[in-house]
Amino acid sequence: MAWESLEAIGTALAAVVAIFTLLSQNKAFRANLAADLAMKLDDRFSSSEFKKIRSRAALALRDHAAEEEAEDVFDFFETVGLFTRRKALDAELVRSFFFHWVNLYWVAGKDHIAKRQSESSSVWKDFGDLYLKVLKIEMEKDPSSGDISLSPAKLERYLNDEIELS
Repeated sequence: MAWESLEAIGTALAAVVAIFTLLSQNKAFRANLAADLAMKLDDRFSSSEFKKIRSRAALALRDHAAEEEAEDVFDFFETVGLFTRRKALDAELVRSFFFHWVNLYWVAGKDHIAKRQSESSSVWKDFGDLYLKVLKIEMEKDPSSGDISLSPAKLERYLNDEIELS
């Protein structure tokens, strides 16, 4: 009887170890997928085609004219926000790759975004949530970051940098 009990305990312990191993491998697998997704999004964001889109968006936001030109960039960050909300991307990883641009386009586009959200509250909701998440991380990681509260001059300089991309 004692031998059977010991064997049952051993089997249960082996099952626990197997489950732990699978969970550990799953966590590493998910981290690798998230990193791969972040790099693919960065490649898309940095592509020559998207740089032209960013340039037009920045010009529209700087000049407060034809601000719908910025909507493709807002949509990009809406997608990044969706992936973050669904846990396909980690907010800290997103902050590392995209904080500068999430912050720039949210701050520069907040009036246009607010106008569109008054028509439909779900428009760019994930982008807004993403902005708040990465801003919080930036404030924790680098409280003296000059990007936390963009001055009008710095905002214009960053928009001009984006305009020069094309």
